[in-house]
Amino acid sequence: MFFITTRLLKPLILKNKEFIQKIQENVSTNGERTAELVEMTTAIIANILAEGDSLAIKGFGTFEVKKKEERISVNPATGNRWMIPPKLVPGFKPGTIMKDKLKTYSGHEQ
Repeated sequence: MFFITTRLLKPLILKNKEFIQKIQENVSTNGERTAELVEMTTAIIANILAEGDSLAIKGFGTFEVKKKEERISVNPATGNRWMIPPKLVPGFKPGTIMKDKLKTYSGHEQ
């Protein structure tokens, strides 16, 4: 089940506590157990990404590590240039169910 708000002009930012409450409303566990499950889930995802692997959740999307290449940056005020080193960043590609839900809520059904 997805919890998508229809507040398109000013989206709701769901904080961890509210996210846990939403899960608790749909699953019969207490608040502490739900918080533990959320914490464990995020830790597992972080560990998978830290090892350089990807996590695909069918229909929801894929969490992956992307490499940002080395690049040159320029300070527009001074014109100074410097090299920004390469780094790894987390990425997310939404799956088909997620995309379809967003289309439905944005009024762009095909």
